[in-house]
Amino acid sequence: MKASSASPLSWWLLALAMAIFSGVSQTIGSQILIAISALAAIYLFREDAPWSRSVKFYLFLASFVVVARVLFRVVFNIRNPDEPTALFLPGLSVNLGFGPAVQLFGEVSFAALLDGATEGLRLAAIILSVAMASSLANPRTLLKSTPSVLYEIASAVSVAINLAPQMILSLQRVRKARSIRGRSKGLGSLAGTVIPVLEDAIESSLSLAASMDARGFGRKGNLSVSQIWIARLSSLGAVALLSIGSFLVLVGEGQFTGGLVIALGLAFSVVTVRVYSKSQIRTRFDREKFRLLDGLLLLISVALIVTASGGWLQ
Repeated sequence: MKASSASPLSWWLLALAMAIFSGVSQTIGSQILIAISALAAIYLFREDAPWSRSVKFYLFLASFVVVARVLFRVVFNIRNPDEPTALFLPGLSVNLGFGPAVQLFGEVSFAALLDGATEGLRLAAIILSVAMASSLANPRTLLKSTPSVLYEIASAVSVAINLAPQMILSLQRVRKARSIRGRSKGLGSLAGTVIPVLEDAIESSLSLAASMDARGFGRKGNLSVSQIWIARLSSLGAVALLSIGSFLVLVGEGQFTGGLVIALGLAFSVVTVRVYSKSQIRTRFDREKFRLLDGLLLLISVALIVTASGGWLQ
């Protein structure tokens, strides 16, 4: 199944919802579920494209985060005497010359290891959620689907999103070329690898920026004075209302009122997007259609956000 069967906006919305769910959840099972779901989505919907070849890097980064978080709990051990011990390690006291001495290692409890694994898996789930969106969402299609009001921001984000996969692809190509020539693969190859990789990745990103400029991205059409003032006031109101509504929802007081304020802020956002869209002067060949898979991803995203904001994961 191809990733093109869903809009890039749907994948990024789902990734954001999964990241929020992982950040709020306090159980190790939910973190594992999010991580497995992200990997399953990558396996089912990934296509053979440059932006979809960085999964190994994200897997390595996620694994490193989990291991580092558990080791941090082992080294800087704060143990409750009433908790059962999992590891018996010799303790080490380090005097820094000021304040109390720092206690390292010692007896590590099961609870400390579980907390370290949970915290590491939380970060790993967030990393894999981003990996899912980066692997399945075509950055060029994402930019094409962006409203006019977000052109400048979307152009910079698209170049940044395209840079990381391109660097990984360039690294694979440079390493393969060096191995064919019989060059070393150790630390001695670092100097001969970094420069070609950076040069190739930057050249690809600049080529993307040039193609966007040729199609009219970053340019503004003509708006009347009244339209400019309406857009500015509505955007300011949207930011203020969304911030206030999010604060009311997160603090747990006035959930209903916070929801209404957020809804009003989204309405102001729609007005802003509609006004700025009238200044569109870029080339558009076709529009992204809303498909059945987009609706399913949207429902899953809403369910994850509602579950996270409802306090059911505490």
